Amino acid sequence: MMQEDQGVQKVDILEIPTLIQSLENDGVVLVPGYLDAATVAEATQECHQLFDRTPSWAHHEEYSVGESVRMERANIDRSAFPAISSTFSRPELELVVSTFFGEGYIFSRTVYAILDVVGSTTRVQQPHYDKMRHLKSFVYLTDVTAASGPFHCVPGSHLATREAERENRLRRIVPTDDDARVLPPGLVGRGIPVPGKAGTLILFDSDIAHYAGIVTEGERLAVRSLSFGAYRSETWYRKDGTVEAAP
Repeated sequence: MMQEDQGVQKVDILEIPTLIQSLENDGVVLVPGYLDAATVAEATQECHQLFDRTPSWAHHEEYSVGESVRMERANIDRSAFPAISSTFSRPELELVVSTFFGEGYIFSRTVYAILDVVGSTTRVQQPHYDKMRHLKSFVYLTDVTAASGPFHCVPGSHLATREAERENRLRRIVPTDDDARVLPPGLVGRGIPVPGKAGTLILFDSDIAHYAGIVTEGERLAVRSLSFGAYRSETWYRKDGTVEAAP
């Protein structure tokens, strides 16, 4: 059932049963204060280092205005980037992932650092669900308001997406980017913003209808990781029959 109160539940990262129940019911949960101020400052510095001098083990992605760097968590140089590495390797976060997906889970496999500024344009600003279901851990490194491009979502919509993709998933077929932007009926125009202070963690089932807000003032710096269930270890296919390799 889709949430009607136009809000996202706030839960402490250690309240695992409540957190998992919120993810199951709403598809999204907010964890204020996941990172303290010192870790936020350190992670911020590391992000700018990634943007300015991208290491060989990371990929500096094309971005309209702003920055985006993608990396595999296993490849991150922990001595040079301890804050980003530790943000997505904390045992309490892994406990959430293992409880959510069960045996064979893949924890924080891929990590992104993203800077959105005034003028940033990207496809993720269009309402969509993700082609390959995962649990996304999204951490704000700046205070995010309505003007600085907050994450938006439709709480509860993951259940409609799950049903819409049921047959494809049984056949291990992923939708196209365009398909993932055709939302189930009743979801268009229902997205709510999820602002938060620096250090806030947003956990969400990527089946939820979601999109990035547009920055009209300031900037939004964030890091995120993608965790999967055991199904991601299987071979998946695009509609044309070729193997799906990403994310």
